[in-house]
Amino acid sequence: MLKVRVNIAEKQAKKLIFDLVKYSDHSNRDLTDGLKNKVIEQWFEENKYPFKRLVSDTRNWNYTVPFVENTLDSKVYISGEGILNVSDYQGDFDSALAFRDLAINEANFAAGYAAYSACLTKLNASLTSYLSAKAQAYNVDNADVIDIKDMIDIEDENISLEDKISQWVPLFTTGNAVDINNKSWALFTAQLAECNVLVGNAHTSNPTLTTDGLSATQLAAKVNDLRGGIISIMYELHVLLNDEMKSQLIRAVYFPDVYVSEPA
Repeated sequence: MLKVRVNIAEKQAKKLIFDLVKYSDHSNRDLTDGLKNKVIEQWFEENKYPFKRLVSDTRNWNYTVPFVENTLDSKVYISGEGILNVSDYQGDFDSALAFRDLAINEANFAAGYAAYSACLTKLNASLTSYLSAKAQAYNVDNADVIDIKDMIDIEDENISLEDKISQWVPLFTTGNAVDINNKSWALFTAQLAECNVLVGNAHTSNPTLTTDGLSATQLAAKVNDLRGGIISIMYELHVLLNDEMKSQLIRAVYFPDVYVSEPA
């Protein structure tokens, strides 16, 4: 059976706090936008939260960072005159986290692997939906300045998710791109390949899901790699595109290590 460590490292806790301040959709953005890390520390101090103690408290995964952590369900966001809308990509991401937790807590190994597979598939669907939403917004915003032939074909099923990121993101950001030469991208492409196999198998006449000799240690590593792969890419895209994030996405990047518990 898999388990999750109770605490994250001090360095990770500090990064988590800074990221929540800078990138999450909290209600104090008008007070914190543009602040450097040292000033963020001072801001917490001025609001009666000594920063060293705050970092120590944040190491506990169950601790909610004050002022900057919106704990609303990640599927819900507010638009217009207080209207609640449900976003497809946020809903898929929320489901992915639920499957991740199931993969960890499931006592049956095969069921745990099935939950991990569902998690990966939902993360893929969330990222795909997010990019499609950004492409649709790009087409609408630029309808008066670009030809129809230069609009992004959202319905093109022949373009891979990797190509959508490498080709579309520079359009959204006027030239900025995701780094495809680092470990996160390597993990991400491996996870997409794994996801494609899972999706392809699901559409066969006799779909089956086998562990193929996978060990519990390897499953734990796969769950941990989600942080550094597809979830990190989703995080990086939000930063590049200047999109506020739900705290659930930021926390997913810093999720505690998953490990194999000793048999009883």
